[in-house]
Amino acid sequence: MPMAAAYLGYADDNSPFRDQVRTLLKNGKYEEQYSFLADVPKENYISYNGEEVYAIVPQSTQYAMKVESFDWDENANAMVRDTLYISQKAAPVILKCNLSELSYNVVITLTKGTETFSYSPSLSLMDGALYAYNLDGMEIYDFTLYDNLEIPVWNEGGECGGCGDPEGYGAPLEAAGEEPGLIGQWISTELKNQSGQNITYGMYFGDYQYFEFQYGQMGHDLECWSGTFEVTDQFRNGELVVHYVLYTPDGTREGEFYTMVNYGEMLVTEGSGDAIFPFTDASTEWFYSY
Repeated sequence: MPMAAAYLGYADDNSPFRDQVRTLLKNGKYEEQYSFLADVPKENYISYNGEEVYAIVPQSTQYAMKVESFDWDENANAMVRDTLYISQKAAPVILKCNLSELSYNVVITLTKGTETFSYSPSLSLMDGALYAYNLDGMEIYDFTLYDNLEIPVWNEGGECGGCGDPEGYGAPLEAAGEEPGLIGQWISTELKNQSGQNITYGMYFGDYQYFEFQYGQMGHDLECWSGTFEVTDQFRNGELVVHYVLYTPDGTREGEFYTMVNYGEMLVTEGSGDAIFPFTDASTEWFYSY
């Protein structure tokens, strides 16, 4: 493992980045367990577009290290945009990035001779934990202190790290008429818009009826609408009737759709009200757990 990483939390652009990181390190108990993070110099703080904050720790100073931003072309290929940091001797950095949970926007590359290792930090939409693999499937060491995070992360056993209340945000819905299998992030990338371009739709069903709808081209910064959802009925074949309200820059969208959930797949069919697929002529589409 040539690299270790930790997810520290969120930071915004409303106050100095280093001040916010100091707070994250203190509240997350990193000052106690990984005190070297408090000594990362100013020049190793990298603030790019987004709010997710990561600590990146190379295994050795024998690596050269580069941090680059990138965009995605229409074929979902990464295209380097700018070099944000470069050093011939790799050292720990604190990095803020990622505008969208569906699209990372920074790549970190370690080089030693002919050896190259690249990693783009991001969070898993399945459980909110750090995604600790690069695109080649190589693992990095995750030293995130999940029990001290200010937001909850669900582990494989269904227990919550960072939850003061086990029934709080992030817990599967168990109220009457609500289907726990619906909760989470779902994505579709196979539809086309009116111009014939592939379009991505994302749906996030959260606790307390929070609903988020994303659209755009995969890899690009997706537009996001948020609102609420409610499962209003369930047919004998298991199909759910979902009523949703979304608040958009052009006003409120409200309607119903029908969905069948089967493990990691979800079939969505438009119902009454505003179309749930606003930029295509499609009325039915498969979504997959992301």
